[in-house]
Amino acid sequence: MSRLREWICTGRPSLGAALLLVSAASIAMLLYEGSRAPAAAGLPSFRGADKVLHFGAHFWVSALMFWGLVFQRIPAALRPRILSSAVIVLAIDITAGIAVEGIQASLGASHGRVFDWKDVAANVLGAGAAVTISLLAALRLARTPVIATDLR
Repeated sequence: MSRLREWICTGRPSLGAALLLVSAASIAMLLYEGSRAPAAAGLPSFRGADKVLHFGAHFWVSALMFWGLVFQRIPAALRPRILSSAVIVLAIDITAGIAVEGIQASLGASHGRVFDWKDVAANVLGAGAAVTISLLAALRLARTPVIATDLR
């Protein structure tokens, strides 16, 4: 636990950049998958499966993006960095989630995809859950002081 606390306080730009890269690749994959017909995407067939997938995908992307931004150490002050990371992640993920639905709307019903506000809600809930959990964890870790022996 002290190692993670140290990383949050001092930053790990290389780790942050790697997490942001995986997050960006995940967003690109979501945009690509959102443009394919449901059968081609290999979606499970149980009722509500796509909502679970929307929630999970946006939870994944948001968690990666949040921790990637926190480890970047910009801004340098810890609490503003954590809070600004939460706001940035929510803004980017919600925009990406609506973009996926917009792509689906532009393809038309003939392609098997349409804009669905329930999908947007699942996206927002997934992003919100990831940011809330990550924000609470980061603030809790940041609240515990880092002492010189923890930095070894």
